[in-house]
Amino acid sequence: MTAARPTILAETLTWSFRLLFALVAALAGMWLVRGIQRVPPENRAVVMRFGQVVRTAGPGLLLTWPSPIDSVVLLPSQGRQVQFAPEALESRSPLDERIAGAPGQGFIASDNARDNTWFFLTGDGAVVHLRTMLFYQIDDPVAYIIAGDHIEPMLRRALIAAAVQLCARRSLDGILVARPEAAGAPRLVAQRERFAAELVQAVNQRLSQASGQGSGIGIQVARIDVVPSIPGGAKESFDTVLTVEQQAERSLADARTTAEARRQIAEQGRQTLIDEARARAEESVRTAQARTALVLSLGRDPSLDRRTIVERTYRDRIKSLFDIAGKIETVPVTSQAHTFIFGASP
Repeated sequence: MTAARPTILAETLTWSFRLLFALVAALAGMWLVRGIQRVPPENRAVVMRFGQVVRTAGPGLLLTWPSPIDSVVLLPSQGRQVQFAPEALESRSPLDERIAGAPGQGFIASDNARDNTWFFLTGDGAVVHLRTMLFYQIDDPVAYIIAGDHIEPMLRRALIAAAVQLCARRSLDGILVARPEAAGAPRLVAQRERFAAELVQAVNQRLSQASGQGSGIGIQVARIDVVPSIPGGAKESFDTVLTVEQQAERSLADARTTAEARRQIAEQGRQTLIDEARARAEESVRTAQARTALVLSLGRDPSLDRRTIVERTYRDRIKSLFDIAGKIETVPVTSQAHTFIFGASP
Protein backbone atom coordinates (compact mmCIF):
# COMPACT_ATOMS: atom_id res chain seq x y z
CA MET A 1 0.00 0.00 0.00
CA THR A 2 2.81 2.36 0.87
CA ALA A 3 4.50 1.85 -2.52
CA ALA A 4 1.27 2.36 -4.46
CA ARG A 5 0.56 5.87 -3.09
CA PRO A 6 3.58 7.58 -4.72
CA THR A 7 2.65 6.00 -8.05
CA ILE A 8 -0.90 7.35 -7.90
CA LEU A 9 0.39 10.80 -6.86
CA ALA A 10 2.92 10.82 -9.69
CA GLU A 11 0.29 9.88 -12.24
CA THR A 12 -2.03 12.55 -10.87
CA LEU A 13 0.65 15.20 -11.19
CA THR A 14 1.56 13.99 -14.65
CA TRP A 15 -2.02 14.23 -15.87
CA SER A 16 -2.41 17.59 -14.16
CA PHE A 17 0.65 18.98 -15.98
CA ARG A 18 -0.62 17.51 -19.25
CA LEU A 19 -4.02 19.14 -18.80
CA LEU A 20 -2.37 22.41 -17.84
CA PHE A 21 -0.07 22.23 -20.89
CA ALA A 22 -3.03 21.44 -23.14
CA LEU A 23 -4.96 24.34 -21.66
CA VAL A 24 -2.01 26.69 -22.11
CA ALA A 25 -1.51 25.41 -25.67
CA ALA A 26 -5.21 25.93 -26.41
CA LEU A 27 -5.09 29.45 -24.98
CA ALA A 28 -1.91 30.16 -26.93
CA GLY A 29 -3.54 28.84 -30.08
CA MET A 30 -6.59 30.99 -29.48
CA TRP A 31 -4.33 33.98 -28.88
CA LEU A 32 -2.41 33.32 -32.08
CA VAL A 33 -5.61 32.88 -34.06
CA ARG A 34 -6.60 36.39 -33.05
CA GLY A 35 -3.68 37.62 -35.15
CA ILE A 36 -5.38 36.35 -38.32
CA GLN A 37 -7.58 39.05 -39.81
CA ARG A 38 -9.32 39.77 -43.10
CA VAL A 39 -8.86 43.14 -44.72
CA PRO A 40 -12.01 44.10 -46.75
CA PRO A 41 -11.62 45.11 -50.40
CA GLU A 42 -12.51 48.74 -49.65
CA ASN A 43 -9.85 49.06 -46.95
CA ARG A 44 -6.14 48.73 -46.34
CA ALA A 45 -4.39 47.91 -43.08
CA VAL A 46 -1.63 49.61 -41.14
CA VAL A 47 0.18 47.30 -38.71
CA MET A 48 1.70 48.87 -35.62
CA ARG A 49 3.91 47.05 -33.18
CA PHE A 50 3.93 48.57 -29.72
CA GLY A 51 2.70 51.83 -31.22
CA GLN A 52 5.22 52.00 -34.07
CA VAL A 53 4.16 51.53 -37.69
CA VAL A 54 5.92 48.48 -39.13
CA ARG A 55 4.10 47.82 -42.42
CA THR A 56 0.99 48.33 -44.50
CA ALA A 57 -1.11 45.69 -46.23
CA GLY A 58 -3.81 45.67 -48.87
CA PRO A 59 -7.09 43.71 -48.99
CA GLY A 60 -6.91 39.99 -48.16
CA LEU A 61 -5.73 37.79 -45.32
CA LEU A 62 -3.47 39.53 -42.80
CA LEU A 63 -1.23 37.68 -40.34
CA THR A 64 0.05 39.66 -37.37
CA TRP A 65 1.04 39.13 -33.80
CA PRO A 66 -2.03 39.40 -31.62
CA SER A 67 -2.61 42.27 -29.23
CA PRO A 68 -0.89 43.72 -27.30
CA ILE A 69 2.12 43.12 -29.55
CA ASP A 70 0.59 44.23 -32.83
CA SER A 71 -2.41 46.40 -33.52
CA VAL A 72 -4.13 46.89 -36.87
CA VAL A 73 -5.78 50.10 -38.08
CA LEU A 74 -8.09 49.83 -41.09
CA LEU A 75 -8.04 52.80 -43.46
CA PRO A 76 -10.01 53.47 -46.65
CA SER A 77 -8.30 52.32 -49.82
CA GLN A 78 -6.52 54.88 -51.97
CA GLY A 79 -9.38 55.04 -54.45
CA ARG A 80 -11.99 55.83 -51.82
CA GLN A 81 -12.85 59.34 -50.72
CA VAL A 82 -13.33 60.37 -47.11
CA GLN A 83 -15.96 63.00 -46.40
CA PHE A 84 -15.16 65.85 -44.04
CA ALA A 85 -17.39 68.79 -43.05
CA PRO A 86 -15.18 71.59 -41.66
CA GLU A 87 -18.17 73.33 -40.08
CA ALA A 88 -18.66 70.30 -37.83
CA LEU A 89 -15.73 71.60 -35.77
CA GLU A 90 -17.47 74.92 -35.18
CA SER A 91 -19.65 75.71 -32.18
CA ARG A 92 -22.91 76.88 -33.71
CA SER A 93 -25.82 78.41 -31.90
CA PRO A 94 -29.45 77.25 -32.23
CA LEU A 95 -30.22 80.59 -33.93
CA ASP A 96 -27.75 79.80 -36.71
CA GLU A 97 -29.32 76.37 -37.19
CA ARG A 98 -32.81 77.86 -37.35
CA ILE A 99 -31.82 80.56 -39.81
CA ALA A 100 -29.81 78.16 -41.95
CA GLY A 101 -32.76 75.81 -42.24
CA ALA A 102 -35.26 78.50 -43.16
CA PRO A 103 -35.81 78.90 -46.91
CA GLY A 104 -34.69 82.19 -48.39
CA GLN A 105 -32.58 83.11 -45.36
CA GLY A 106 -28.83 83.12 -44.91
CA PHE A 107 -26.39 82.76 -42.09
CA ILE A 108 -26.31 85.62 -39.60
CA ALA A 109 -22.98 87.20 -38.70
CA SER A 110 -22.25 87.14 -35.00
CA ASP A 111 -20.94 89.94 -32.83
CA ASN A 112 -18.15 87.57 -31.82
CA ALA A 113 -15.57 87.57 -34.61
CA ARG A 114 -14.53 83.99 -33.82
CA ASP A 115 -18.00 82.77 -34.78
CA ASN A 116 -17.76 84.35 -38.25
CA THR A 117 -15.18 81.90 -39.55
CA TRP A 118 -16.99 81.09 -42.79
CA PHE A 119 -17.80 84.68 -43.76
CA PHE A 120 -15.29 85.96 -46.31
CA LEU A 121 -14.59 89.40 -47.77
CA THR A 122 -14.67 89.56 -51.56
CA GLY A 123 -12.54 91.72 -53.82
CA ASP A 124 -15.30 94.31 -54.30
CA GLY A 125 -15.87 94.77 -50.56
CA ALA A 126 -18.89 92.45 -50.23
CA VAL A 127 -19.31 89.58 -47.75
CA VAL A 128 -20.09 85.99 -48.75
CA HIS A 129 -20.75 82.90 -46.64
CA LEU A 130 -19.30 79.57 -47.82
CA ARG A 131 -20.72 76.24 -46.74
CA THR A 132 -18.27 73.51 -47.75
CA MET A 133 -18.01 69.73 -47.84
CA LEU A 134 -14.52 68.35 -48.42
CA PHE A 135 -13.60 64.94 -49.86
CA TYR A 136 -10.04 63.62 -49.59
CA GLN A 137 -8.03 60.48 -50.33
CA ILE A 138 -5.30 58.95 -48.18
CA ASP A 139 -2.02 58.86 -50.09
CA ASP A 140 0.38 58.07 -47.25
CA PRO A 141 -1.15 55.80 -44.60
CA VAL A 142 1.85 56.10 -42.30
CA ALA A 143 1.76 59.92 -42.28
CA TYR A 144 -2.01 59.77 -41.85
CA ILE A 145 -1.71 57.54 -38.77
CA ILE A 146 1.04 59.68 -37.29
CA ALA A 147 -0.95 62.91 -37.83
CA GLY A 148 -3.95 61.41 -36.04
CA ASP A 149 -6.16 64.06 -34.46
CA HIS A 150 -4.32 66.90 -36.20
CA ILE A 151 -5.72 66.02 -39.64
CA GLU A 152 -9.13 67.69 -39.47
CA PRO A 153 -7.91 70.93 -37.78
CA MET A 154 -5.13 71.21 -40.36
CA LEU A 155 -7.60 70.64 -43.20
CA ARG A 156 -9.86 73.31 -41.75
CA ARG A 157 -7.04 75.87 -41.50
CA ALA A 158 -5.86 75.13 -45.05
CA LEU A 159 -9.40 75.46 -46.40
CA ILE A 160 -10.03 78.76 -44.63
CA ALA A 161 -6.72 80.23 -45.81
CA ALA A 162 -7.38 79.15 -49.40
CA ALA A 163 -10.93 80.55 -49.31
CA VAL A 164 -9.69 83.91 -47.98
CA GLN A 165 -7.15 84.11 -50.81
CA LEU A 166 -9.60 83.17 -53.58
CA CYS A 167 -12.49 85.35 -52.37
CA ALA A 168 -10.20 88.37 -52.18
CA ARG A 169 -9.38 87.91 -55.88
CA ARG A 170 -13.01 87.81 -57.00
CA SER A 171 -16.03 90.04 -56.91
CA LEU A 172 -19.24 88.79 -55.35
CA ASP A 173 -20.65 88.06 -58.83
CA GLY A 174 -17.62 85.85 -59.50
CA ILE A 175 -18.63 83.55 -56.62
CA LEU A 176 -22.44 83.54 -56.83
CA VAL A 177 -25.19 85.19 -58.84
CA ALA A 178 -25.73 88.43 -56.94
CA ARG A 179 -26.91 90.70 -59.76
CA PRO A 180 -29.21 89.22 -62.43
CA GLU A 181 -27.96 91.62 -65.09
CA ALA A 182 -24.38 90.32 -64.60
CA ALA A 183 -25.30 86.64 -64.32
CA GLY A 184 -24.58 85.83 -67.96
CA ALA A 185 -21.24 87.64 -68.29
CA PRO A 186 -18.76 85.06 -69.71
CA ARG A 187 -15.94 86.15 -67.41
CA LEU A 188 -18.07 85.86 -64.27
CA VAL A 189 -19.57 82.54 -65.36
CA ALA A 190 -16.06 81.13 -65.86
CA GLN A 191 -14.99 82.39 -62.43
CA ARG A 192 -17.96 80.76 -60.74
CA GLU A 193 -17.32 77.45 -62.52
CA ARG A 194 -13.62 77.46 -61.59
CA PHE A 195 -14.10 78.50 -57.97
CA ALA A 196 -14.39 75.01 -56.46
CA ALA A 197 -11.55 73.62 -58.61
CA GLU A 198 -9.23 76.49 -57.69
CA LEU A 199 -10.16 76.01 -54.04
CA VAL A 200 -9.12 72.33 -54.26
CA GLN A 201 -5.86 73.34 -55.93
CA ALA A 202 -5.09 75.97 -53.29
CA VAL A 203 -5.76 73.55 -50.40
CA ASN A 204 -3.58 70.83 -51.95
CA GLN A 205 -0.82 73.37 -52.49
CA ARG A 206 -0.86 74.28 -48.80
CA LEU A 207 -0.83 70.60 -47.82
CA SER A 208 2.17 70.03 -50.10
CA GLN A 209 3.99 72.91 -48.46
CA ALA A 210 3.29 71.37 -45.06
CA SER A 211 4.63 68.00 -46.29
CA GLY A 212 7.81 69.68 -47.50
CA GLN A 213 8.30 71.11 -44.01
CA GLY A 214 7.96 67.66 -42.42
CA SER A 215 4.42 68.11 -41.10
CA GLY A 216 2.46 66.34 -43.81
CA ILE A 217 -0.75 64.47 -43.05
CA GLY A 218 -0.68 62.05 -46.00
CA ILE A 219 -3.87 63.07 -47.76
CA GLN A 220 -4.88 64.64 -51.09
CA VAL A 221 -8.07 66.65 -51.49
CA ALA A 222 -10.14 65.27 -54.38
CA ARG A 223 -13.22 67.48 -54.36
CA ILE A 224 -14.81 70.35 -52.47
CA ASP A 225 -18.52 71.05 -52.69
CA VAL A 226 -19.15 74.76 -52.11
CA VAL A 227 -22.51 76.42 -51.45
CA PRO A 228 -22.01 80.21 -51.39
CA SER A 229 -24.72 82.47 -50.02
CA ILE A 230 -25.34 86.05 -49.04
CA PRO A 231 -25.40 86.68 -45.26
CA GLY A 232 -28.78 86.88 -43.59
CA GLY A 233 -30.40 90.30 -43.85
CA ALA A 234 -28.28 91.30 -46.83
CA LYS A 235 -30.74 90.04 -49.43
CA GLU A 236 -33.16 92.88 -48.77
CA SER A 237 -30.32 95.38 -49.07
CA PHE A 238 -29.22 93.83 -52.35
CA ASP A 239 -32.79 93.95 -53.64
CA THR A 240 -33.01 97.62 -52.68
CA VAL A 241 -29.72 98.39 -54.40
CA LEU A 242 -30.84 96.50 -57.50
CA THR A 243 -34.15 98.40 -57.55
CA VAL A 244 -32.38 101.74 -57.23
CA GLU A 245 -29.89 100.77 -59.96
CA GLN A 246 -32.71 99.72 -62.27
CA GLN A 247 -34.58 102.97 -61.62
CA ALA A 248 -31.43 104.99 -62.24
CA GLU A 249 -30.73 103.09 -65.46
CA ARG A 250 -34.34 103.61 -66.57
CA SER A 251 -34.14 107.33 -65.83
CA LEU A 252 -30.82 107.55 -67.61
CA ALA A 253 -32.25 105.72 -70.63
CA ASP A 254 -35.25 108.08 -70.68
CA ALA A 255 -32.94 111.09 -70.46
CA ARG A 256 -30.82 109.75 -73.29
CA THR A 257 -33.92 109.15 -75.41
CA THR A 258 -35.20 112.67 -74.76
CA ALA A 259 -31.79 114.17 -75.48
CA GLU A 260 -31.53 112.21 -78.73
CA ALA A 261 -35.02 113.32 -79.80
CA ARG A 262 -34.16 116.94 -79.08
CA ARG A 263 -30.87 116.59 -80.91
CA GLN A 264 -32.64 115.20 -83.95
CA ILE A 265 -35.21 118.05 -83.88
CA ALA A 266 -32.40 120.60 -83.54
CA GLU A 267 -30.51 118.92 -86.37
CA GLN A 268 -33.58 119.06 -88.58
CA GLY A 269 -34.13 122.76 -87.71
CA ARG A 270 -30.47 123.51 -88.39
CA GLN A 271 -30.65 121.75 -91.75
CA THR A 272 -33.86 123.62 -92.64
CA LEU A 273 -32.27 126.97 -91.81
CA ILE A 274 -29.21 126.09 -93.85
CA ASP A 275 -31.33 125.03 -96.82
CA GLU A 276 -33.42 128.21 -96.64
CA ALA A 277 -30.32 130.39 -96.36
CA ARG A 278 -28.74 128.64 -99.33
CA ALA A 279 -31.96 129.08 -101.37
CA ARG A 280 -32.13 132.81 -100.54
CA ALA A 281 -28.47 133.21 -101.34
CA GLU A 282 -28.83 131.43 -104.65
CA GLU A 283 -31.90 133.54 -105.48
CA SER A 284 -30.01 136.73 -104.65
CA VAL A 285 -27.12 135.59 -106.81
CA ARG A 286 -29.44 134.81 -109.72
CA THR A 287 -31.18 138.19 -109.36
CA ALA A 288 -27.87 139.99 -109.28
CA GLN A 289 -26.67 138.02 -112.26
CA ALA A 290 -29.90 138.87 -114.17
CA ARG A 291 -29.52 142.57 -113.39
CA THR A 292 -25.90 142.69 -114.43
CA ALA A 293 -26.19 140.34 -117.38
CA LEU A 294 -26.73 143.14 -119.91
CA VAL A 295 -23.87 145.26 -118.68
CA LEU A 296 -21.56 142.27 -118.51
CA SER A 297 -22.55 141.12 -121.96
CA LEU A 298 -21.94 144.58 -123.39
CA GLY A 299 -18.67 144.86 -121.59
CA ARG A 300 -17.44 141.59 -123.03
CA ASP A 301 -18.05 142.79 -126.68
CA PRO A 302 -14.84 144.59 -127.78
CA SER A 303 -16.49 146.08 -130.90
CA LEU A 304 -18.75 148.41 -128.86
CA ASP A 305 -17.62 151.80 -127.67
CA ARG A 306 -18.92 153.74 -124.70
CA ARG A 307 -21.46 155.77 -126.69
CA THR A 308 -22.94 152.72 -128.33
CA ILE A 309 -23.25 150.94 -124.94
CA VAL A 310 -25.00 153.98 -123.41
CA GLU A 311 -27.44 154.24 -126.30
CA ARG A 312 -28.25 150.52 -126.17
CA THR A 313 -28.74 150.68 -122.44
CA TYR A 314 -30.95 153.71 -122.88
CA ARG A 315 -33.13 151.96 -125.45
CA ASP A 316 -33.46 148.87 -123.18
CA ARG A 317 -34.44 150.99 -120.18
CA ILE A 318 -36.80 153.31 -122.07
CA LYS A 319 -38.57 150.32 -123.50
CA SER A 320 -39.48 149.20 -120.02
CA LEU A 321 -40.89 152.67 -119.38
CA PHE A 322 -42.93 152.55 -122.56
CA ASP A 323 -44.26 149.18 -121.57
CA ILE A 324 -45.85 150.59 -118.43
CA ALA A 325 -46.93 153.95 -119.94
CA GLY A 326 -50.47 154.31 -121.18
CA LYS A 327 -50.00 157.68 -122.98
CA ILE A 328 -46.95 159.81 -123.87
CA GLU A 329 -47.02 163.49 -124.92
CA THR A 330 -43.85 165.21 -126.07
CA VAL A 331 -42.96 168.92 -126.21
CA PRO A 332 -40.05 170.67 -127.87
CA VAL A 333 -36.83 170.74 -125.99
CA THR A 334 -36.68 174.51 -126.05
CA SER A 335 -39.99 174.80 -124.33
CA GLN A 336 -40.13 175.25 -120.58
CA ALA A 337 -43.01 172.82 -120.27
CA HIS A 338 -42.78 169.46 -118.53
CA THR A 339 -43.38 166.03 -119.99
CA PHE A 340 -46.19 163.95 -118.48
CA ILE A 341 -46.31 160.20 -118.83
CA PHE A 342 -49.61 158.65 -117.88
CA GLY A 343 -49.53 155.12 -116.76
CA ALA A 344 -51.87 152.45 -117.89
CA SER A 345 -55.22 152.16 -116.17
CA PRO A 346 -55.27 149.62 -113.36
